[in-house]
Amino acid sequence: MAAKPYSWSQAERIAVLRRCPLFAPWPEARLAELAAIARAEYYPRGTEIYAQDPEKREAFVIASGEVEISRGSAAGKKFVLGINGPPEILAIVRLLAAPPIHYDYRAYADSVLLHLPVDPLAAILDAEPILWRDVALLMCARHGDSLRLLDAQNLGSLDQRMAATLADLARIHGISGANGIDLGLRLPQEQLGAMLGVTRQSVNKLLRGFEAAGLIVVDYNRITICDPAALDTIAARP
Repeated sequence: MAAKPYSWSQAERIAVLRRCPLFAPWPEARLAELAAIARAEYYPRGTEIYAQDPEKREAFVIASGEVEISRGSAAGKKFVLGINGPPEILAIVRLLAAPPIHYDYRAYADSVLLHLPVDPLAAILDAEPILWRDVALLMCARHGDSLRLLDAQNLGSLDQRMAATLADLARIHGISGANGIDLGLRLPQEQLGAMLGVTRQSVNKLLRGFEAAGLIVVDYNRITICDPAALDTIAARP
């Protein structure tokens, strides 16, 4: 469970919401209404977000830290859909009245999340229906991402999937430096294996091959992208 609620001011909540791409174009009055229903909470690394109520009808904006989205099987196999950081909004699908798809949301690093109860959120959207367009476009974009991921999982080779995964992580979390783009998050090989659905040994072999080709540098649990264009080329191979 969350360690404690954060007593953020209205202005601080608005500042976080304004950075979120979904809410950035919203009128000030609607943004103020949204901030009024928002609740900030802190989650230590490893904490499950919806541990107490898996079907809780709340979305959340990542103010700081990172959140892992995953699914697990009864046999203990884990698939990681992605790792997201600020200022993304997650669990927006909980706007739907039907029970949500049971993904696990877990703090991948110490994180502060701004929770948005979806019934009051829907009321704000209903009061200015044009704002639903932004929600629809976001969901269409994420549906497209899901289809690309499905194609990659079923049709792409392992090196293509690894290249695409590293390139996506670099775009989301990357920090430019003198030697390339640091992925900006702790990334054990077990974690990459869970994202690709393969063993740690397969991940290690592939990373070493990429490193030998000069595409990346691996240092313990950190990865630096030296040639992002080459990764994009590998990912896009027919």
